[in-house]
Amino acid sequence: MSAAAVAVAENLGPRLTPFEVIFVRTVLEHRGVRGQPALGEFTGALEVLRRFDEQCIANPGREDDRAPRLGAEDMTALRAKAFLLFGTIRPTPAQWQRAQLALFGPMLCETCE
Repeated sequence: MSAAAVAVAENLGPRLTPFEVIFVRTVLEHRGVRGQPALGEFTGALEVLRRFDEQCIANPGREDDRAPRLGAEDMTALRAKAFLLFGTIRPTPAQWQRAQLALFGPMLCETCE
């Protein structure tokens, strides 16, 4: 876990869910915040989370069949990155791929070295 993630998690304790902590951490890292965020930086990240939540409530639906199959933490970070890049809660396959590349770097296949 990055220093920013630890700082956020320690300061928020039980007030945010694990999903929210990872989402906020991803927003902060996307914005280049390392270490302890300033109040304005943290508030801005929470605003992004609020907009994400509003879109989820306004557009309820089933799970996205096109979403990559990742662990819960990585998927949360990927959802945050896709929302930051494209402003959508249901990215297209190409948008998922671009967000994944931006977040994790190039993914090599099992036979690639």
